[in-house]
Amino acid sequence: MKKTFGLALSGGGARAIIHAGFLKALNESGLRPEIISGASMGAIIGALYADGFPPEEMLQVMIKPGFSSLPAWIGRKGGIGSLMVLREHLDSLLRSKSFGDLQLPLIISVTNLNKGRNELISEGSLLDWVVASASIPVIFQPVVIDNQYYVDGGLTNNLPVCCLSKPNRKVVALESNHLETVDTAFVSIKTVWERSLFLAVNNTLKDQTTCCDLFIDAPEVNGIGIFDFNQAKQIYEIGYKIGCRHSESIHRLLED
Repeated sequence: MKKTFGLALSGGGARAIIHAGFLKALNESGLRPEIISGASMGAIIGALYADGFPPEEMLQVMIKPGFSSLPAWIGRKGGIGSLMVLREHLDSLLRSKSFGDLQLPLIISVTNLNKGRNELISEGSLLDWVVASASIPVIFQPVVIDNQYYVDGGLTNNLPVCCLSKPNRKVVALESNHLETVDTAFVSIKTVWERSLFLAVNNTLKDQTTCCDLFIDAPEVNGIGIFDFNQAKQIYEIGYKIGCRHSESIHRLLED
């Protein structure tokens, strides 16, 4: 039986734009995942790809005014930012209204605040769940679905890998939050919050990487902040180079 592969895409804010460049490289190499999973920005890019959106056009989506401008998302109640801009923007792009309409199966990681646990979603309203997965705690308001409050899936499972495992399917994962020691002086709320979130998110990888046949880290995006969308072009190119570098390894996986 011919082997296929599933692709897991991590969250990471602007850093996770590497996924779009990575997917472009895979396309050029004739590689197409059988299924995709993702959290937060990984869920956004995964949904666009599963909907048939060309990776080379995703960069233009990420640098569009409004999408990448945090001040445009200011709101109240449960978080300082509103995801309405993101919702409206994605609604104008996604042709599929439900998971069942997608060209590829998609699994999205979200965090249920009421039940205090991670949930992996693969059916229902595509837009609702994608936006829920991108709702960074405190920064953005939780998304209410069926009377439950949901926030960023990265909080509890930032790289949903194990859900992709099955016989004759290899699993490839791309992580955009490389962990390393930093010399930062943590004297502002922003630097403390961002580093703390980064550490919490990284801790969710422990039970997932064991399910990978190929785990790809990306230290090249170190130093790029969650909201540094002004660096989208550079991040996209980093992802493209990573994809070119690992395409042959994926081909070999499928031949083993």
